[in-house]
Amino acid sequence: MHKSGVILVWFVAIATVGAVLLTSKMLDVRGSWLKVVEKNKTQIQKNSAEIEAREKERQQLLSELTRTMLGWDRYWDAEVSVENQQTGVVRVRLNNNQALGGDMPAEAAATQVFYAFQPDPANPNGSLFVGTFRFVPNTRDALVPVNPPLPGEVATWKNGVWRLRELVPLNYINTLRNLRDELVQSEEQFQLKQDRLEDLNRLLAAAKERLETRVSELLGSETAPQDEVLPVEVRKGLVAGLEEEEQERNQEFVETDQLRRDLIKIYQKQLELIDEVSKLSNQLPKPKS
Repeated sequence: MHKSGVILVWFVAIATVGAVLLTSKMLDVRGSWLKVVEKNKTQIQKNSAEIEAREKERQQLLSELTRTMLGWDRYWDAEVSVENQQTGVVRVRLNNNQALGGDMPAEAAATQVFYAFQPDPANPNGSLFVGTFRFVPNTRDALVPVNPPLPGEVATWKNGVWRLRELVPLNYINTLRNLRDELVQSEEQFQLKQDRLEDLNRLLAAAKERLETRVSELLGSETAPQDEVLPVEVRKGLVAGLEEEEQERNQEFVETDQLRRDLIKIYQKQLELIDEVSKLSNQLPKPKS
C-alpha cells in the first residue's frame, strides 16, 4: 500500500474515534437539555396555573373595589374643631382654602349631607363614625348635625382631621339609622325610668314623712307642746297616754275593789248588828197582856 493510503487510513480511524466521542458527548448534553426543558415545562405549567388564579383574584378584588368606591363616592379630609358643645356645630377647614363639597350651587349646598368619621384612638388605621352633618345656613365652613346630639355625645368628638364623605353604601345608612333609633329609644326608656324613680323617691319621702308623723303620734315628739292643759296623748303620744290611762284605770280598779271590800265588811257588820239587835230585842221583857 502506498504510504499516503496508510496515512489516510490512520486519519480515518482517528476521525472515527473522535466522532464516536463527540457523538457520545452530544447525546449526554442533549439528555441534560431535555431534562432541563422537561423541568422548565413543568414549572411553566405550574406558573401558568398560579398566574391564572392570581389574575382571577385580581379581577375579583377590582370588582369589589369598584363596588365599594361606587358606594362610598368622594370624600374630603378636613381640619375640624368643635365650636358648640350643646348644638354640635363644628368648624371645618380644607387645605388651600378649598370649599367643602367643591363648586356646589347654593341650592344643592342647602340639602347636601356629609357623613363624618374621626380617627379611632384605639386603632391607628381605623376610624369612628361621628354622625351625619349638613351646612349651617348661609355658610360653607360650618356644619351642624342632622339629628340633635344625644347627651354627652359631643364630648366624644375630638378636634383634628376628620374624613367627610358625600355618600356611604345604603346598607351602612340603614345600619346607622337603626342604631340611632335604638339609641333614641334607649334614651327615652332611660328617661322614663328616671322619671319613675323620681316619682318613687317622692312617694318614699312622703311615706317616710307620714310614718314619722304616725310614730310621733304614737311615741310622742321632742317638739310636741307640754302644756298640762293639753291631753296626754298630745304631750307624750298615744302609747304613753294609753299607759297612763291604763295605770289610772288600774288604780281606780284597785280603789273600787277596796271600796267593794269595805262595803262588804260594812254590810256584814250591819248584818251582825241587826242580828245582835234582834237577839237583844228578844231578851227584853214582854209586856203583860
